Amino acid sequence: MTAFDASKNTAAMNFADADGRPVTVRPVYHYGIRRNVVELNVDGTTVHLPNGIIRKLLDGMTWAALLGEIENLAMDNPTPNGA
Repeated sequence: MTAFDASKNTAAMNFADADGRPVTVRPVYHYGIRRNVVELNVDGTTVHLPNGIIRKLLDGMTWAALLGEIENLAMDNPTPNGA
């Protein structure tokens, strides 16, 4: 049986941040802890995030985006779709 190898079988997701810098997210195998983690690379700076903190990170990002967009709407400058 061949095991699913997330770090080899999952395509990286590529984005650009608000300043146009490249952002890449992908699973990678971390040999030190012997498990897959989430690799986040922003403009050449890389961090490896344990899967256990991703939910908390996403919750924090969702709240920050929601509060930021409420202020954008209050300033009559909403974020365009897809931006």
